[in-house]
Amino acid sequence: MASRTQTLARALDRLPGGRLALALASGGASRVRAPIFMLHRVLPNAASCYDPEMAVSLGGFERLLDWLQRQYQVRPLGEIAAGKRPAKGRPWCALTFDDGWVDTFEHAFPSLQRRGLPATVFLPMHFIGTERRFWQERLHFQLLALRSEPGRLERAQRTLEGVAWCADLRPEDWSYDRLRRRLLRRASAEAEAFVARLDTAAAPLPALEGRAFMNWDEVARMHAAGIEFGSHTLEHTRLDSAAPGEAARELLNARQELEQRLRQKVTPLSYPWGSTSVFTPLQAREAGYTCAVTTGPGLARPHADPYLLPRIPVSDAQLDWTSAPAPAALQVQMLRARREPRRAALVAAPVRIGLIVHDERPWSDQPVGHLGGSELQLRRALEALDPRYFEPEVYFMYAPAEGLPQRLPWPSFAAAAAAAPRVQMLRALRRLLRQRRPRLVQVTFPHEILWGTLAARWAGVPAILCARRNAGYWRKSRQLPLLRLANRFATYWQTNAASVAAQLEAEEQVPAARVDIIPNALDLDRFQPAGEGGRLAARRALHLPEEAYIAVNVANYSAWKRLDTAVEATALLRVRLPGVRMILIGEGAERGALASMIAQRGLEQHVLLAGARADVPLWLAAADAGVSCSSSEGCPNAVLEYMAAGLPTVLTDIAGHRGLANAPLYAVGDAAALARELAAAAADPAAARARGRELRARAEAYGGESYRMAVQRHYTRALLG
Repeated sequence: MASRTQTLARALDRLPGGRLALALASGGASRVRAPIFMLHRVLPNAASCYDPEMAVSLGGFERLLDWLQRQYQVRPLGEIAAGKRPAKGRPWCALTFDDGWVDTFEHAFPSLQRRGLPATVFLPMHFIGTERRFWQERLHFQLLALRSEPGRLERAQRTLEGVAWCADLRPEDWSYDRLRRRLLRRASAEAEAFVARLDTAAAPLPALEGRAFMNWDEVARMHAAGIEFGSHTLEHTRLDSAAPGEAARELLNARQELEQRLRQKVTPLSYPWGSTSVFTPLQAREAGYTCAVTTGPGLARPHADPYLLPRIPVSDAQLDWTSAPAPAALQVQMLRARREPRRAALVAAPVRIGLIVHDERPWSDQPVGHLGGSELQLRRALEALDPRYFEPEVYFMYAPAEGLPQRLPWPSFAAAAAAAPRVQMLRALRRLLRQRRPRLVQVTFPHEILWGTLAARWAGVPAILCARRNAGYWRKSRQLPLLRLANRFATYWQTNAASVAAQLEAEEQVPAARVDIIPNALDLDRFQPAGEGGRLAARRALHLPEEAYIAVNVANYSAWKRLDTAVEATALLRVRLPGVRMILIGEGAERGALASMIAQRGLEQHVLLAGARADVPLWLAAADAGVSCSSSEGCPNAVLEYMAAGLPTVLTDIAGHRGLANAPLYAVGDAAALARELAAAAADPAAARARGRELRARAEAYGGESYRMAVQRHYTRALLG
C-alpha cells in the first residue's frame, strides 16, 4: 500500500510543471538549505526487515545515489554542520547511516565506494563486533513466537509480574506497535530488562541467529576508504529517558572508546531514536562533539544549532524507488520539512524544580504525628535527585504559622499569608513562581492539584508534574470534574503503582503516554532479614514472648486501613494459636475505636497498639509475618518493608497489592480468611522462610541505585513538558 507521501508525490508529478514546482518548493535547488539524509539499513529485499521504516532496497538505494549525484554535491556532514555552503553550482547534501548494521558494510559501502561518495556512519559501540540484537527486533520475533503456540502469551504475562513500572497489559496491548511505543517511553535499560523477561517465554528465536552489526575489521576497511564514523552512544541509549549523569557518561565514554578504535578524533554524534532531554545538547558539547543529528525532519541552514541538526528519512516505506527513480516522494518529504524546526532553548544544569505544598506540617522542622507515606516518598524522591542536575525548592501556598522551616535541605518560600483568601493566594503563588522561575513544578495533594496547576499554568511554567501516590480514597465525587479540569493544565503525571495509573486513565481521561510509574522507595540497608538469632534478640529488646507467633501490621489508624479486620482475625486465631500476637504500628483517629474493640473481645494480651514508632525495622525483625488489611493502596510502603525484611505477607485483594509481593490475598474485611492464611503460614515455617527469601529478592528492585536512577529518569522525562 502506498504511503500518503507517495500518493501525494504521484499526484503532483502528473501535473504540468509539477516536477519543477516541487523541486523549487522543496528547497531542492537551494544552496542555503542543505538536506541531511538519514538511512538505516540497505537490503536486497527491504520487506525482510522487521521494521519497514528502517530499510531501503538495494536497487532503490542505487537509484537514490544516481539521482543525488545529478541534483546535489554530496559533502561530508561536518562541512554542512559547520555552516559551509557552495557559492555556486549544485546545492550540497550529506548522507548518514545509523546503527552500523552489517548490511551497511555489505551493500551500502560498495555503492558509495564505486561513486566516491562520502558518508557518516553512527555506531552504538557495545553492539559492534557482537551478536547482540536491539530489544525492538527481539520483541518483534518474540511476539510472533508467542502467538504461535497456545498458552505462551499467558506465560509471558506471568513473567512480567513484579515489573514495578509496567502498567497491566490488556490483550490488545500485545501487539508490536503498542508494546514498542510503551517501551520507548522507558529508559533503554528498562526496555532491555523487559524484553529479556519475555525471552524465556518466547524462546527459541531461530530468526535471530547470526550477527546484525558490523565487526571492527569491517569498520576499519570502511574507515580506510574514507567513510566517517560517529558516535551513537554505547548502548543505543534513549537520552530523553536516561538519568542526566548516565547520559553524560554514555556520550563521553562512547566518543573516547571510538577514538581509541579509530585512532583519530571523533566529532559527530547521532542521538539514538533522535531523543534528547533538556540537558542533552549541552552535554554533547561538553563531551567533545562538534555536531549532532536528530531524527526530526528539516533542512539544515547555515545558522542552525549544530547540536540539533534535522534530517530527511529515507526508506522504502516512505519512498518508492524499487523499479525506477521517483524523486517526487523524496521532494514531498523535503517540502514538509522545509519549515525550520523550533529550536529548543539550551538549558544549563542544575534545573530548578518546585514542589508546591499546601499542608505545612510534614515539611516543618517539627512534623506533627506520624509522617504519611506520600510525604515520606516525596522527600525520598527529592533526596534521590542528583544536585549537579536538579535544584529542588519548596513553595508553601500559605506561610507556615511557625515560619519557614530551617532544617529542610532545600530552599523554601511562602506565597501568601496564612489567612489569605484563595484568589489572593492564587495570585501570590503565580507571582512567586514568576520570581523563582522553576522549569518544573510538582503538585500532589488535592488543594495543590486544583490550585497549584492553575497557578503554574498562569505563571507560564514549562512543565507541570501531577503526582498521584494512592488510589484516591480522599477523592469525593464532586471533585472529579475539577480534577479533570486541573489535568488539562498538567503536562506529565507521576504514580507509584500500575493500579493508580489505570485509574487515572479510566476515570480522569489522562493519556496513558503521559503517565509514569515510579514505585515507592525502600531503604534496603535499614530493612534486612533478621535470621533466627536476630529474631530472638529483637523480641527480647521489645519484651515480646520468644515463642509467640507474631504478625505485624504497619499502617495509620485510619478507617480505610481496616485494622478492625486484624483484631477480629486475632480473636479467631487465638483458639488455634494461643500465643498469637498482632502488633498494630501507627497512629490516627481510629485509636479509640480499636482500643474499645480490643477490650470488648478480651484481646489485651494478643493485640498491641504500638503507636507511631521510629524503630519499625526492629519490630519487623521480631515478627513472623507482615499483614495489610487496607481497602485502598497505591504502592504500599509497609508491604515493601515487609518484603525487604524477608517476611511472608498476607494482603487484601486490592489492585495495589496484586502482583506486588506474590502473596496470599483475601477479601477486604474477611477476618476468617486472614486468620486461615496466618494459621497456614504458622503451620509450615520452612515454606514461610522460603517465601520470605523470595520477597527479599523482589524488594531489591525498589531501593538503592535502582531507585535513584528511576527517579532521575522520571524527572528528566517530565522536564520535557
